[in-house]
Amino acid sequence: MNLRQPVTIVTIAINVLVFAVLAWHLQSLMMNKGSDVIAILQAGANLNPFTLGGQPWRIITSMFLHFGIIHVVVNMYALWNLGTLLEPGIGSLRFTLLYVITGLSSGIASLIFNEYVISAGASGAIFGLYGYVLGAELIGSYRDRAKLQQVLINFLIFVGVNAFLTGVFSVDLAGHIGGCVAGLVFSFFHFKLGLLKGALQMALVLIILPAILFFLPKDQLAYYNLFQRIIKQDRFSSDILREVKSNNALADSLRKSESEWRSIQRDLRSMPRIPASVTEDTTSITRYISLRTREVRYRLHILDESYIYMDSIEVLHAQFDSVPPIRHVLNFNPPPDEPVTKDSSVNEIGRQDLTTLQVYYDENWREINDSEAAAYYRIGTRDSLNRWQGSVRDFYRNGDLQMKGGYKDDLRDGVFIYYSDHSTHTSAGRYDLEYPIGKWEHFHWNGSKESEIFHTPEFFTKSVWDSLGNPLVSQGSGEYKRWHANGILAEQGNFVNGRRDGYWLGFHDDGSQYYKEYYQNNRLINGLSEGKDGRRYAYDGFSEIPVPLMGVKEYKKYLDKNKRYPPGETKHGQVKVLFNVGIDGSLWDFVILKSVSPVLDQEAIRLIREGPGWRPASAHGEKKIQSQGLMEVEF
Repeated sequence: MNLRQPVTIVTIAINVLVFAVLAWHLQSLMMNKGSDVIAILQAGANLNPFTLGGQPWRIITSMFLHFGIIHVVVNMYALWNLGTLLEPGIGSLRFTLLYVITGLSSGIASLIFNEYVISAGASGAIFGLYGYVLGAELIGSYRDRAKLQQVLINFLIFVGVNAFLTGVFSVDLAGHIGGCVAGLVFSFFHFKLGLLKGALQMALVLIILPAILFFLPKDQLAYYNLFQRIIKQDRFSSDILREVKSNNALADSLRKSESEWRSIQRDLRSMPRIPASVTEDTTSITRYISLRTREVRYRLHILDESYIYMDSIEVLHAQFDSVPPIRHVLNFNPPPDEPVTKDSSVNEIGRQDLTTLQVYYDENWREINDSEAAAYYRIGTRDSLNRWQGSVRDFYRNGDLQMKGGYKDDLRDGVFIYYSDHSTHTSAGRYDLEYPIGKWEHFHWNGSKESEIFHTPEFFTKSVWDSLGNPLVSQGSGEYKRWHANGILAEQGNFVNGRRDGYWLGFHDDGSQYYKEYYQNNRLINGLSEGKDGRRYAYDGFSEIPVPLMGVKEYKKYLDKNKRYPPGETKHGQVKVLFNVGIDGSLWDFVILKSVSPVLDQEAIRLIREGPGWRPASAHGEKKIQSQGLMEVEF
């Protein structure tokens, strides 16, 4: 080892070792990806809001980090040339102090003149050494033109290479200039004024220099911290919507979110000075915060008042797209680790391949291929198992919206809003995998609210209004009345504790009595109706659900006798199937509510589709209605 420049050799060794460790960690020599830059920042690079935000050690650690192998090779080659020339001449201690002082000066210059630029590398200190040598030659050896020319050529080559790197890797130009100026200043003091030559004096400068950090403006830090609050609040606002919570807990979280968005908005407006490079971004951010605040307010309206505010949120989301993009996204943190799941279930397999489709339906919502005969059509995505997944929109034949909601594995899941053929709301509420939950709202033909019904955990009718908005049932109690279009009373009865109770009467549109039904705790006990043709019907609550014609007990025997186990199938369990039952007893739209395996699910559907007939449900004993059947098949 050449002992004339030990500090140079050790400094190069440290830089190369740090680079090797980081390159091995990132599995990259070029380090030209965004994630690599963030990793270098996390390792100790210099960035104004980090360094001035409580991590001043970064102006030192950043001197030993580099953005790729080209960066480190160029810098170490220059350091070797300079160290070989300078260290033997001024001594190792003075060389070390000069190197660190100019490096720190470079870091401070970067903090002052750069805005949100990640800075790293030995370039600043090397520029400082060049500045010192160049100053020394100009002041002390300006008559030796050959030596001066050699120094200038090497310096210009180094400047040119770094200018190239600056364009390619966004290397810190302000830091380079700051280091060079610091070197020139020291050479002036040393060779022109004869000051600060002693190691003790230089050490004193080294101690005092970091104190400058306490006097630097904190504008970048203040704006950065506010931007982090926006990122954090954005994630919080999204996370609370994904979590399964009670309405009260969700409402509390939304109010907290709204308060924080308003606080961020106030703090942004009151900032005394905003860094110049992000001034344009503040217009977009202000607009974004305003939209986010309104979104939270609409979601509170959904909980407190009505799901129809989902329409307002949809319009609001379209306005998000009109917000100009933010040029400086100040998110320098590594992305959070996503939980890795290895679910090889049928659900995940089916979701791998989604296809957007337009599907046509007849008036009974039976899928057909003839668009001319269709009464409705749907636009949405189906997976490879032909199940609806994600957002779905249903339309009347004329293109007016009939429904919007979302599906998961062919099951309605999330908020659904239904519309009439004259564009008013008919109902709105939420499903949890096909089961209605929470508050459901129903609306009159004119769009005014008709009722609020809760499904948590039991069916409860809280409020009912007539078409003019007059209350009929309040807090679950009151007399309900409904009229025909011609003004004749159609139905009347009492709600007690949110449920139908006692006798309910129905009337034809000519005023004659249609039915008389008796309810206990919302359950139909018995009823007697008379059609317009004079025929009478006696019935009970079982008439409102479809059942197999042969009876449930015999139907179960059919399932056990005729089920087939596919070859190699070893799984056992219960498959629960939901399906539509038409007024003619036909079955369609089979959906798996509870799965065992893909092949057994399909076998359960085959058994029901090819099996004995079903009796459709009926309303008031005499009017057949389309409904949903449910059957469980044991394997």
